Amino acid sequence: MILLIIVVLFTGCWDWEELNNLTIVSGIGLDQAEEPGKILFTAQVIRPAALSGSGGDSGGTRGGGEGSAETQAVRVLTTTEETVFQAVRKLSTQASNRLLLSHLQVIVISREAAEQGIYHYIDFFARDPEPRPDIRVLVAEKEAGEIMRQPCGVSNIPALGLYRAVQTAELNALAPDITMQEANIRLASETIELIAPIAKLYQEKGVSGVTKTRIDIDGTAVFRGDKMVGKLNHRETRGLLWILGKVKTGIIVTEHAEGKQSLEIVKAQSKITPEIRNNELVVKIAVDVTSNLGDQQCSKNLTDPVMIASLEEKQTAEIKKEISGAVKKAQELKADIFGFGDELRRKYPEQWKKLEQHWAELFPGIKIELEIKSQIKATGALIEPIYQQK
Repeated sequence: MILLIIVVLFTGCWDWEELNNLTIVSGIGLDQAEEPGKILFTAQVIRPAALSGSGGDSGGTRGGGEGSAETQAVRVLTTTEETVFQAVRKLSTQASNRLLLSHLQVIVISREAAEQGIYHYIDFFARDPEPRPDIRVLVAEKEAGEIMRQPCGVSNIPALGLYRAVQTAELNALAPDITMQEANIRLASETIELIAPIAKLYQEKGVSGVTKTRIDIDGTAVFRGDKMVGKLNHRETRGLLWILGKVKTGIIVTEHAEGKQSLEIVKAQSKITPEIRNNELVVKIAVDVTSNLGDQQCSKNLTDPVMIASLEEKQTAEIKKEISGAVKKAQELKADIFGFGDELRRKYPEQWKKLEQHWAELFPGIKIELEIKSQIKATGALIEPIYQQK
């Protein structure tokens, strides 16, 4: 995405006068305003002059990172309006430029707003042709506007840093990476509910002892319809990702009497198979995972076949706990976030016609069967542990 922005800034098709007539929006935060029925709209906009290092417009409020207003790469604009479209037009007036939404990276909706329903917050972005379908959708644990005001990662464009943080979180099986397109598909579906990563602000002390605020991806928001009804923690989130077949890598920690071991996931596949047995709904979840030994804290020789088999059993047990935890939480929330209903509809279309109207009530009672196959493929460059207890 940053390459697209660079192209806009530095190709011969654009000059500085043209750029000064555009306000490039990188991120948007949506909160409930204090006035009932209104939206607090916060936009993080890019300052092309600051990115190029050539100075330029010094207006705006808060940017990503530190420095003067002239050197900050972004500024933040806010307005309170009745609709998102109205807010976009109002900010264009404030900025004296048209808002360019084609480089929008993330949309963050506060938890408070999400619990009331997000449809009227995101309808504009699905309807308007300018925003891209790969915009990332997140829920803020508290105020979405505050997320827009904080730096994120090493990028000088915080929204881009947040965009990358979500991608990295899913790569490491810590959170789902949800695009606007997938969010709209889930919202329109009768067989799978919406999920979204949660962004949270943390205070931490740096090396100099100065307290700084950072953004972390902290679990998964669970929706029923367009309303957020709960959240999954990190372990439950990976259980969700196991079921969805979205675990690409990550670390599984197992415990031995003498210490712990880290197993790096290198390959994983999953399959959901619904069955109707004697009028009982059963969903079989099969997961096939391959991992490598990353480190160990015990002095045992873990390359021994008996020890490898023991580690594989421990890995299987951990995966079962994560999946079972995710299913239990989703059933408590009456939210089919896995697409079990979708699989059931495909396999039993006639039976589904009788079940679909009552799916929210039936989903919590579904029986789950797990089939986990674990394989530890490699143990690294060491044949034996460096330290062996005498």
